Amino acid sequence: MQHLMRSGVLLATLAVASVAGAEYVNAAEGFAVTAPKGWKQVSVPGVVVAFVAPTTAAKFSVNTNVTVEPLPAGVTITQYAQAAQGTLKRVITDYKLVSSRNVTLGGVAGREQIFSGRQGEFSLYFMQTFALSGNKAYVLTGTTQLADKTKLTPVMAAFVKSFKFKR
Repeated sequence: MQHLMRSGVLLATLAVASVAGAEYVNAAEGFAVTAPKGWKQVSVPGVVVAFVAPTTAAKFSVNTNVTVEPLPAGVTITQYAQAAQGTLKRVITDYKLVSSRNVTLGGVAGREQIFSGRQGEFSLYFMQTFALSGNKAYVLTGTTQLADKTKLTPVMAAFVKSFKFKR
């Protein structure tokens, strides 16, 4: 559940490509997702793909990303969600679970967890949706400053809706 930790941290903003709602396909990991319109794809170690908003607010870039984590056989979505919360409590200062609910991701049963916390000087709001498929966890995370949380909801809704398994 180490990748979950990486997806919940601040992303470096080294832009490598500009996208305009383009579909990103990763055949090796077996998924496709559509970048938020106008956002830039960035490279972040341990993250399969990440996108940042075209503008920054107070030195922070709103971002979305996808991580894929190999899992041992037999891990359930409930077990994964519990382990993820344990990891997040350790790596995010003042971690607070705002909500957790069952959802689908790419047609597969999953979970959405919304949480807040601090990292460095930033008070942040995270929206995370994940599902398990083929002994892997597919984790989509969006992060913004806490004061801007309402702006993240439509972005993540579209990002999650665009996600498709390609196997």
